[in-house]
Amino acid sequence: MQIQLKCFDRLEAAYPNQTTSQEQWMNSWKDLDNAVLSRTVDWFIKNWAKCPTLAQFKEVTLDEQKRQNKAFLKDLTDSCPKCDSGWIQVDVIKDTFRPCDACRVEQFNRWQVGTYRPS
Repeated sequence: MQIQLKCFDRLEAAYPNQTTSQEQWMNSWKDLDNAVLSRTVDWFIKNWAKCPTLAQFKEVTLDEQKRQNKAFLKDLTDSCPKCDSGWIQVDVIKDTFRPCDACRVEQFNRWQVGTYRPS
């Protein structure tokens, strides 16, 4: 809750007299990770001249969550001793790979049952 208050104060300081009630913002932020919240506030302050609406803020938090999830997955796959960045070579001649069962568990399970489609 402390970080949420600090984030709201930063928004108010960046956009004087433009924010709606503090309670509305706090309620919309209650399920957000602190890092996502803080980075999203930073992003708006840096890039927007007007205060975002709650809907606009929520949309950008989803993008930030995706970025953080990608970074987490990259850290996980880079440190996995079992594979090469999340992939294990299946056939050298055909140059085919499968997802690693240790660090890409969800993709591996889908690959195992035949429903995995690389993006």
